[in-house]
Amino acid sequence: MNKFKARYIFSFDSDLIPHTILWRYTDEAEYQANNHKTYKPKVSDLVIMNQGLPKQLKLDIRHELLKDILKGDSKLPQKRP
Repeated sequence: MNKFKARYIFSFDSDLIPHTILWRYTDEAEYQANNHKTYKPKVSDLVIMNQGLPKQLKLDIRHELLKDILKGDSKLPQKRP
């Protein structure tokens, strides 16, 4: 029996560092995203999985990632009324 919860882990190519960033949502944000269609993530909902990065760099990467996620949402077609 596995005591760890199965999670989705995503990858992101940051402009701040040359290697790929692994990230996931917090448990609360993952629940909200799966159950509410209008959910918009916040910076605090993103978890950087890479070890050994300075705290400020992780924060900068989270801001860059959130900007990329929200930019991707704006490319979706508008729903009809």
